[in-house]
Amino acid sequence: MARYFFDSADCDELVKDEVGIECDGIEGACREGIEGLRDLARESLKDLDGQQLAIYVRDETGEGLLSLSITLQKKLSGL
Repeated sequence: MARYFFDSADCDELVKDEVGIECDGIEGACREGIEGLRDLARESLKDLDGQQLAIYVRDETGEGLLSLSITLQKKLSGL
């Protein structure tokens, strides 16, 4: 298994993952990244207005492999 690193970002801040997680290939890393993005979204629900969240996945050499992102916005009434 290879080690992948999951850096997280919201509007202004990038937090680099210095520990990483061992995953069974890029598919496993993608699943872990999606879970991480879900966790970020849950934590950020109080700041819904245009909140942009992202997880950047890189390998042991530092090469960027995946970029996963989501934008949280309040639903306008009547839409």
